Formats: sequence, C-alpha cells, structure tokens
Amino acid sequence: MMNRTWLQVVMMLVVSCLLVVGCTSESKGPIEPNENQETTALKVIYHDSELFYKQYGDGFTTLNDHIQLEVISDADIYEDMGDKTKEEVYAQFIREEQPDILILDAHQFKNQINDGILAELDSLKTRDFYNLDGFVPGLVDQLREIGAGQLYGLTPSFSSKAIFYNKDLFRKYGIEFPSDGLSWYDILDLARRFPTEGDEQTRVYGYSGGDVYEAPMDLVTLIDKMSRAEGLSIVNTDKMQVTIDTDAWKKVLQTAIEADQSGAIFNSMDELFTSGTKEEFYDSQQFLMGRSAIHIGSVTSLALMDHFKNDMNDYVPFELGIAAGPVDPLDPTSTYVTPGDIFAINIASVHQDAAWEFIKYVCSEDYARASSESNELLLGQQLLLSRSGFMPDYEGISLEPFYQLKSKLLKRSDEWYKIPDQFFNDFAAILSRELELVEKGQKSLNEAVATIKSEAQTVLDQSVTEMKLMESVK
Repeated sequence: MMNRTWLQVVMMLVVSCLLVVGCTSESKGPIEPNENQETTALKVIYHDSELFYKQYGDGFTTLNDHIQLEVISDADIYEDMGDKTKEEVYAQFIREEQPDILILDAHQFKNQINDGILAELDSLKTRDFYNLDGFVPGLVDQLREIGAGQLYGLTPSFSSKAIFYNKDLFRKYGIEFPSDGLSWYDILDLARRFPTEGDEQTRVYGYSGGDVYEAPMDLVTLIDKMSRAEGLSIVNTDKMQVTIDTDAWKKVLQTAIEADQSGAIFNSMDELFTSGTKEEFYDSQQFLMGRSAIHIGSVTSLALMDHFKNDMNDYVPFELGIAAGPVDPLDPTSTYVTPGDIFAINIASVHQDAAWEFIKYVCSEDYARASSESNELLLGQQLLLSRSGFMPDYEGISLEPFYQLKSKLLKRSDEWYKIPDQFFNDFAAILSRELELVEKGQKSLNEAVATIKSEAQTVLDQSVTEMKLMESVK
C-alpha cells in the first residue's frame, strides 16, 4: 500500500508533464534587427526565471533582439519578514530593485496603483492604436476599475470555472442538460433530481466537487463555493464587522444544508482517499468514473481527465458536456474570474517605451496564437488566454463556455488580506459546529447564525486588536 505522498507526487507529475509539453512550442523566427537600434536591458520581477522565459521571454526576445530581459526572482522575499507586513516587504523590494516591468497578482496590482508605483497605459495604448477589443468581455474593464477608471496593467490570461456534466447520466434519468448561466441554487436543484440509493460502488451522486483532486465536498467547502459565486463577504472590512446574518447569507446556508441532507452530494469524509493503489485512487474520483452527474472545474480538469482515462485499463467513457457558470443569480450574465499575471510598468522606469513593447507582445494576438499552438503550458496552471478565439477547444471539446460570460473579479479576496489567516480557521470551526447542530435539529438556522455572528465577531475583534498592537510596536 502507498501513502498520501504518492497522491501528491502523482498530481505534481501530471501538472509538470503539462508544463513540459507546453514548453516545446516552435518560435516563428526573428524579425530582422535594425542596425541602428541600441540594446535596452529591462529588469522584470517574477517568481520563476525558467518559467518566465518559457512562457513569455523567449518569444519576445526572438522577435526583439535589441531588448534584453533580466529576471529578478521574488520567490524568497517573504522568508525573513521580521515585523513587516507582506505589503511593506514587497514595497521595499521594488524600491531596492527598481524593475522596469512588474508582474503582479490582483492584490499586488491594487496596492501598487494605490502607492503610485505604476505608469498608466491609456496614453501609450492610444498613441500606438493598440487594440483591446479582442479581450474576453469584462476583463479589461475590471482592471480599469481597480485603477479608478485608468488602465495600469494588462493580463494575457485568466482562470475561470465552468459546469461539467455527464450527458449519459442526464439521459439515463431523463433530466434536462444544464444550461449556460446556472446559479448554485440551480445546480443543486438539478443534483437533487438524481437517485441516491445504492451501495458506494454503484450509486450515483448528483454533484461532486474538486478540480485537480476530487475530495468529498464537506458542508463548509460547499458554502464557501456558493458564497464566492455571489460575491458574499464574511466580514465588512471597512467596519470590521461579521456580516453572515444577512438574508443572502442565510439563503446560502439553508440551501447548502438541504443539499447536504439530501444525499445528492459526494460528502462522506469516510471516502476521502488518503492511501492506496493507483487504481484505488482513480476509483475514488466520482466524476471521472462516471458516478457523478455534475462537477465544477477549470480547464485543467479537462487535461487531467484526459491523462487519467488514458492511464486506466477499465475506463468506461461517457459523453462530457460543459456549460457556462456558476453565476450570481442577481447578475446571471457574469462570472467571477481570477486574472493571470498582470503586467505593469514601473513609473520610475527610464525604459517605459521598451517595457510597453513587452506588454504589447505578451497581450497581443500574435502571442495568443503562438501560445494556443501548445496550450498545455496554460492548462497546467488552470489558465485560459485573455484574447478570445485562440483556444476554441481542447481535444475536440469546446472551451466556449469559459469565455461566454462577462468577467468580474472577486473583490472579497482582496479585502481578506486585511484579516489574519487564523480568523478564517476559527470561523470555519464555528460555522461547522453550529451548522451540525442545525442538521441534527438541535438549533434553528436563525439561532445558529446568531451564535456564529457573535462568536466570530469576538474572534475578529481580538484579531484586529492584536494587529493594531503589532503595528504600534513597529
């Protein structure tokens, strides 16, 4: 028998294989250099030099041999933070290294805009007639919203979820296929229409969760996924108040409890795979093995399903369908996405024109076209190209559902940086305990919510007090 380490190694190997395959795309050949051009050296901040060159740098320098790229790794900058926050450490790192190009996540992007570190791109875009019309709907608008109406960065990629479903199971039980734009309430309603009888080896689940590794969906995880789709926050960070007593939150909690009690969701922690053979691991994957009707996944799910089924001797194929969603029922034309690497220019750079040439390239149709020829590099990171039309399918399966809805960014993720991680662990424990009492009939939902709000607020107040104390000591 193998231990849990084997599972982790398998997942790392699968994703690594995707990344390695994705690094073998052919370049289009250099553009003839201008003999009069001087060589410009651009400093770039990134966490992985090798990945940077494979994903961005090699293609750019092949076409622009008068521009050199120097990658400065930020992988270890948080190892010795002392009494500084992550934001303070990163700001100091930027001051010391003075990069020309910053590659940021959404939280860092917002902070750098607020700190006045980034150059606006609208004037450069207008000057060069740079066309942004081909980007996935809403994505550029969201980046511009972070900049209070101005554009300070662009991203060539984004990550999103979609609704995967087993067409064969829907046909077998006479249930209509999921349509585009379903909310979590719609998805769970569909899941509950599937039968729940049968032993654990033969029964069907209406819904099973996970992406790279499909584990049972406990109640707290389901609530987290549902609340994310609606953009609900546990805490109002402006007032530092717990907000779980709203009608929207109560609806999420009630729906999740009912779905959990129905037996339609793969939610038995007794079936959590912790050790065993490769065959036993595959057998624990409900959607892969055709025993689950609905699954929420990323594009990486497609690649992993393809990898797994080719590795199994007894795999029974089924017809896969994908629909756009989940959505917020109050905003059914949009879905929350996560931007990939956001490229921005240091306002202090003396090479802003060269830096802009780099950003134009990585966010261009030419880059999208080249990347799509070997898209495993993107799939291994759960990413899609921001420019539409260049990744139409994966192994014949349309990726259009991932592009169909308007993109919006989850603001609560940025707000949560203001709260210590320990608060969320404590909150999850309180939530799990109280909802278990509701499921057992020992408390009403309103009583449980009142307790959750009160105890979580106490924990939050303590966390805020400790943070302020630490800041005053600095």
